[in-house]
Amino acid sequence: MSTWLNELLANTNSFMPHGACYLWLPSMLWLHILSDASIATAYFSITFALLYFVHKRTDLAYRWVFALFGMFILLCGATHLMSIWTIWHPDYWLDGLVKFAAALVSLVTAALIWPLIPKLLQLPSPNELKTNETYLRAIFNATPDAMLISNDQGIITMVNRQAETLLGYKGDELMGESIEVLLPEYFRGDQAALRQQMPKAPFNRTMGTGRVVLWQKKDNNEIDVDISFSPIQTEQGLFMASALRDVTLQKQAEAALHASEERFRRVANNASILIWITDENGDSTFVNQSWRDLTGLEVTHMVYGEWIKLVHPDDRGSAFVRFYQDTQCKEPIKTEYRIYGADGSWHWILDKAIPTFNDGGKFTGYIGSAIDITERKQAEIQLRIAATAFETQEAMVITDADRIIMQVNKAFTESTDYTADETVGQHMDMLKSGQHDEAFYTVMWESVEHTGSWQGEIWERRKNGEIYPNWLVITSAKGHNGVVSHYVCTHIDITERKLAEEKIKKLAFFDPLTQLPNRRLLMERLKYGIELARREGRQLAMLMLDLDRFKAVNDSYGHQAGDQLLQLVAVRLKTRLRAVDTIARWGGDEFIVLLENITHPDDAGRIAEEIHAELTKPFQLLQSDDVRIGASIGICLYPQHADNAELLLDYVDAALYLSKDQGRGGIAYFSEEITRAIRERIALEARLRRAIGHQELRVYYQPQIDIASGRMVGAEALVRWQDPDEGLIPPSLFIPIAEESSLIVKIGEWVLRETCRQGRLWLDMGLPPMTLAVNVSPHQFRRSDINALVATVLAETGFPAGQLELEITESGLMANQDNATNILNNLHAQGVRLAIDDFGTGYSSLAYLKHFPLDVLKIDKSFIDEIPHNKDDMEIAATIVAMGHTLGFKVLAEGVETPEQLAFLQKAGCDVYQGYIKSRPIPAEEFAELLLEQQGDG
Repeated sequence: MSTWLNELLANTNSFMPHGACYLWLPSMLWLHILSDASIATAYFSITFALLYFVHKRTDLAYRWVFALFGMFILLCGATHLMSIWTIWHPDYWLDGLVKFAAALVSLVTAALIWPLIPKLLQLPSPNELKTNETYLRAIFNATPDAMLISNDQGIITMVNRQAETLLGYKGDELMGESIEVLLPEYFRGDQAALRQQMPKAPFNRTMGTGRVVLWQKKDNNEIDVDISFSPIQTEQGLFMASALRDVTLQKQAEAALHASEERFRRVANNASILIWITDENGDSTFVNQSWRDLTGLEVTHMVYGEWIKLVHPDDRGSAFVRFYQDTQCKEPIKTEYRIYGADGSWHWILDKAIPTFNDGGKFTGYIGSAIDITERKQAEIQLRIAATAFETQEAMVITDADRIIMQVNKAFTESTDYTADETVGQHMDMLKSGQHDEAFYTVMWESVEHTGSWQGEIWERRKNGEIYPNWLVITSAKGHNGVVSHYVCTHIDITERKLAEEKIKKLAFFDPLTQLPNRRLLMERLKYGIELARREGRQLAMLMLDLDRFKAVNDSYGHQAGDQLLQLVAVRLKTRLRAVDTIARWGGDEFIVLLENITHPDDAGRIAEEIHAELTKPFQLLQSDDVRIGASIGICLYPQHADNAELLLDYVDAALYLSKDQGRGGIAYFSEEITRAIRERIALEARLRRAIGHQELRVYYQPQIDIASGRMVGAEALVRWQDPDEGLIPPSLFIPIAEESSLIVKIGEWVLRETCRQGRLWLDMGLPPMTLAVNVSPHQFRRSDINALVATVLAETGFPAGQLELEITESGLMANQDNATNILNNLHAQGVRLAIDDFGTGYSSLAYLKHFPLDVLKIDKSFIDEIPHNKDDMEIAATIVAMGHTLGFKVLAEGVETPEQLAFLQKAGCDVYQGYIKSRPIPAEEFAELLLEQQGDG
């Protein structure tokens, strides 16, 4: 190393060592370099330490002294570096200049230090500082509010315990941090600008009068803080003392109070009731929207004298007047009075209010609510009327929406024997008889739910267990919200009516002598049997029997013996045939047997032979114990011979005649000869079609006579066919064909138009007004728009609607139950009279007839023919008359031919009749002559 230095020094040209280096010893030179470098390094390190200290302790007084001292040490270190530099570069002037600068800085430092000594001596000792700091820290921490102290840069220098608790930080976590770390990020920019506006001079501000800001705790939860700033000017600079108070709960309470007030106003203004508040003078301080809507006044405040003018003069004395006179009343009050509404009418008001008092117990006004009870007042009147009606009507029950009985009337208790106490609170099911399955009740209540009502026949149980028929009408009652609230049930005991119906049914559908089904019931079963056979691919057979030698028995032994013989024949037929077979008395000594579900056509012939053999055995009569008869039998098969009920009856009748032609006791199937007869019938249909187009039809009129006065009051229009070759063809030959071929619709339309035209012509001739009755076929009733047709014909002809009467057959009416009511109501609305024709020949329900808008009930001719010889027919006719009057109908009897028949009908109370006893159906010209004669007699 020394060798290297010697070589280094030997190569220097301008080298001029100084001090100890003059010895020119390399070892001394080396020591000189190392010592100067170490001293310079130490000086520089001390300088940087002082500068870092000054930078960190911004709160120190006279920190610039430390900075100046650091500059002095820095220059001292620089002089040592220059000593090393001059070894190689002997620039002594530069070295002297650096040392001179160091000397100047030293002098300045010394000059400044000495004046500061007295001031530094006044600084407290460390122990004293520690004591003062502890005292101040205790006060700082004892402050009830959270406190932060920050410098003018917003750096936190002190934190008390309340601030630590409030913000969730430890004190040392906040020291040295910017105060903005406690603000939400989205709020920091605003607060930085606010800090620039903070006052620089000290001032006093009470907590609660500062600024409320949002601060962020350590757990990132945000709180509302009421912050007050107090600037503190110190020797170390400007500091800011921030007093913090958590007002989150207060803000929440204020927000809740505001929201509560807003909710009250919204609820009050949206409430359907009237809400108001007054002060101690009766002046209103608040009224809601419902109050304003009712009165029509768009105000929220009104003096007492103004709003009392809205009250009815008769009610002002009771509308809170006396309560304002007695302000010590502390009980809730309730009044009813009338107030003038925006609609110009008086409204009844039910007003309820409570007095209000302040903390000192002084009366401050009323808070009240009211409801419009005008409807209730009116309903009370209606309820009083309804209550009276409720007790005078049929048996009635009122239930709630769950069908729990709430009220019954006296008629109900009398009908069922249940008392009100025994029924109220019970379910309607207590009246169930067990005669109906659950499906029945399900359909019933579904109807009530979808249509609002249901009515029909139902069996119920009385208290003693008796089951009785009842006509039940259920109507649902709904509230203002459209939800069912009650059910009103009307119970009509129809026991007597059912007995009458059953009696009429038995008389109408069973032969009273043999108790066998009559032709009406047979037709029903035949149609059903055909439908079933068609659906299931079966066969059926019809046998028509005519008793041989029956007339001889009648002539020999009398009618009583004949009746007994018919009864015995019926018994033998019943015992011989299956339960599924139908045996009917067709009329006189003719019987029909309907065999369903036969396996082979020969089965019908075999059964016919067995019946024949059974009927040839002797009969034991009262008049004779050995009466022998026989039977001729015709057979027709479905589907081999015919596919509908009408043809089967026609063909079996033809087969019977064929068997008679073969001699007594014959059995014959439907034959080819009968087929030829059917072909003739088809030809007749073609001729009828042609006759309609060639205007060959005529209208005849049969007079209708008022029984009481004996005067003509109307006529029935009857169609006739005037064939150019065969002459007048009766309707019995062509009407059935027209019904089957649907030609009846065209014929019916023509008859209606021709009758109205003729009626208008008679009126124009000056003849007295007459009711003209026109038959409406079931096909016409079902397939055509009869309402539009009638309206068009009346408009075209000018015939008065009140003089037109439409006759609908009972069977036609019941076959169209679905739309019959609408059709009849529309016809009745036009002013047309309505009659039900051939009553008793069908199977109608009196309950349905009761709801049809009918005017006239016509008794079928078949019930008149045997009067006065047949007591059953007399009873049926009298029952129909009484029932028709009960339902509010006029009753007309058809086919009256004898004075005895007329006398009976007059005694039974029948209103009108028609028949050959007065006149057969006659042409229009002859009928007009009858009218003229009657006019002349009158």
